[in-house]
Parts: sequence; structure tokens; C-alpha cells
Amino acid sequence: MDILIDALLAWIGEETDYDTHDLPHPIVRVMSPQELTREYYSGVAHLMPEDGVDDRLNALFARTDGPNGTIYLLAPAHIDYAEDFDSPTDNPLWREILLHELVHYVQWKSGASQSWDCLAMGEPEAYTLGGRYLKKTRTTDPLPNRMFWGRIYARC
Repeated sequence: MDILIDALLAWIGEETDYDTHDLPHPIVRVMSPQELTREYYSGVAHLMPEDGVDDRLNALFARTDGPNGTIYLLAPAHIDYAEDFDSPTDNPLWREILLHELVHYVQWKSGASQSWDCLAMGEPEAYTLGGRYLKKTRTTDPLPNRMFWGRIYARC
């Protein structure tokens, strides 16, 4: 995982003005859909879906968990087309999800997010970079309207 994180951080550095050299890694916890749902709803368990799974969740970045934050990430076997790869971690769709959360990590570590009204303001950049990553890997984007979603999720 460390080599993949290094590669994705370097990619973010090449595609943006962020300095990603020598950034310490966040903790990355790979989870089942049930575990990720529990993590997301940990402070508001009464809002958790009755079946214990929120299918909308792919990952979360928690700045305050661990010394450099923690990315809670859906296990690669649960991502579309995982079965098409020798290792599900080679799936560009899963890697884009990790990349998206690493963008939030870099936004935080660089101090960019300090001037925002809310952390959701980082979503358009994360969605844009994710789309660019999928395009460069020649992967069909499952979110053809990702700019719309980036703006919707950016509302404070």
C-alpha cells in the first residue's frame, strides 16, 4: 500500500500546485461495507440504514484520527470490475477512490482547507482530479457528471 500511496501522492503533486514530496502517509484502513457504514455513522448511529450498509459510501478521510489522519476505504473486492484484475487493488476505479481521499489529505496537510468555510469546499478539486486520473488510465468514468456532484457536495 505504501508504494501505491507514494505513486498517487506524486501524481497529485504533478497535477496540482501542491507539494506532496515527503508527506507522511495517513493511516489507510481497508474495510467491508458494514465496517465503513459503522465508521461513517459512529456519532449518529440512529441514522444508520436498517440493514447496516450505506451503498453510497466508498471512503472517508478523518483528519483527527491518527497522527496524519486516517482514510477509511472500502475493500477493493467490493468495487465494480474488481474480478477483472489479478489483484483488486490494481483496479483504477478503486485507486481513484483512494486518490480522491488523498486529495483531501493533501488539501489539509498543505493548509489549503484552513481558509474554507467548510471542508466540503474541497470536493470539486477531488472530483476533478479523480476524473482526470481515470481519463489518463483510460478507464470509463462511472460518474460522467462528476463536476455536478463535486459542486453539490461542496455546499456547506
